[in-house]
Amino acid sequence: MAKCLDLEEAFEILTKELESKDDKFLSENVSALLYFQNDKALDWIEKVSDRVKNISSNWGQLAASSQFSWDRANKWLTIGRPLSLVALDGLVYCTTIGERLNQSLWIRRLNPRLIDNPTPEIIANRLRDYLTVDSVPRTKNAVETIIDNVFEMTK
Repeated sequence: MAKCLDLEEAFEILTKELESKDDKFLSENVSALLYFQNDKALDWIEKVSDRVKNISSNWGQLAASSQFSWDRANKWLTIGRPLSLVALDGLVYCTTIGERLNQSLWIRRLNPRLIDNPTPEIIANRLRDYLTVDSVPRTKNAVETIIDNVFEMTK
């Protein structure tokens, strides 16, 4: 659909179909939007985030492949869950270099990066601040990975 129809039309058809189904279907099939590689998907994630009960890495992959920016990630960290978890996963995908374990072949080839370029210090300081409000193991692991990645990218 992303290649055959006008972007607006294809995106609207697909998102309406996803939204018309139950919440589990929505989460299981969100990766269908990966191929648009458009920030419209980020707005859509915000729109449906209240329906998402279990944040899988699919949401982070979608964010990372949709022209994800530090500004958007920072906004989602401020909003909190579930968007903050999507932001963290998206940041992991956008900062990973080298082998991309547990990532789809498609996302490995896409090799997503943040569309803006904050310094590693800005990212690290904000993520450390975020840990004061959400310090569960999943969050700690993501923050540690992202901080390691951003400083590794500068070597």
